[in-house]
Amino acid sequence: MEKDQSFALTPKRLTEQEKTRKRSFSFAEWLCGVMVTDCAIVDLSQFLPYIICIGFSYKDNHQELKEKTTISKIFGFALILVLCAVSEAVANGVLVQATEKGRIDWSARTASAQGTGVPGTGPSDGIDAARLNAQANLMETVRGIRINATSRISGRMAQNPDFLKGLKVLIQNADITHQKYFSDGTAEVEITMKLSGGFAQFVLPKEIRQVDSITATSGVSQEEMPTGTKGERVPPFTGLIVDAVGIDAEPALVPLIIDEAGETVYGPAFVSREFAVSRGMSGFAATLEAAKMDKRVGENPMIVKAIRIHELTGNTDLVISNTDAARLRSSAAYLNFLKACQVSIVLDLKTGS
Repeated sequence: MEKDQSFALTPKRLTEQEKTRKRSFSFAEWLCGVMVTDCAIVDLSQFLPYIICIGFSYKDNHQELKEKTTISKIFGFALILVLCAVSEAVANGVLVQATEKGRIDWSARTASAQGTGVPGTGPSDGIDAARLNAQANLMETVRGIRINATSRISGRMAQNPDFLKGLKVLIQNADITHQKYFSDGTAEVEITMKLSGGFAQFVLPKEIRQVDSITATSGVSQEEMPTGTKGERVPPFTGLIVDAVGIDAEPALVPLIIDEAGETVYGPAFVSREFAVSRGMSGFAATLEAAKMDKRVGENPMIVKAIRIHELTGNTDLVISNTDAARLRSSAAYLNFLKACQVSIVLDLKTGS
């Protein structure tokens, strides 16, 4: 009797259990390929319903699934990946600018780069070559940093041989933050240089000078301090946060904040060099929540919105409204917290900035 061959012509119908298992594996595989780029913020709401759906499907069918242990592990691992990504990108809110040769962490005020080296005749040839390669990559990374709206590190390097020589010394002294050896003898090194301290002292314009003391001429007295809705005294502002999301603004070592009339609200003349060198003229964050958590702005920062970038100078100079500028100038402590660089700027970097 001829054998029935219909099974070869009829597509296999998946059971509900098999469909659930397939969805679980596909989702986990997709998640493993997800990466959080420069300043991308992972929106958990995009895939949380799908996770929940898989979870309920598993719950309803778990007694019939032979692979329930495997699927639960995949589900748990996928959820951990999501939570880790959200935790790092959203909760930390770090502002990282990726370059062709390295990366600049504007929140941590560091620049880093990697290098690789092949083994030679000596035992340390591979690591030495990797370190030299990393230093060259770090130089390329740092040269693109904006000092202010009109100048970059690269411009100073081209104009002043002594500046280039000093920058090379700083990069040679960069810390090794990671090193790895491969089975073929190849070495990989990551070096990181702080953008504060010695680098800032070397790079920041001389117009940023030491300021011993400041007297607020436009401040208000304790008696004139505004009151809340219940009559309590409103505490003075402890810092300034500028929300510059959505206006194509970019970070710089020396940012400038002006009002609509073109009057400077915050810039080199307002800060004391000791603070600019030790902590930078401004902090940077990728989210407003991260900026609020920055200790540099204190417990009660004033929050203002940058309405645009300055059309004449460039996208590192921010414009705030006259109303917000007047509100800042009326604060009793504003000159003191500006002097101490207690300012944070929230940005959304575009890839390739």
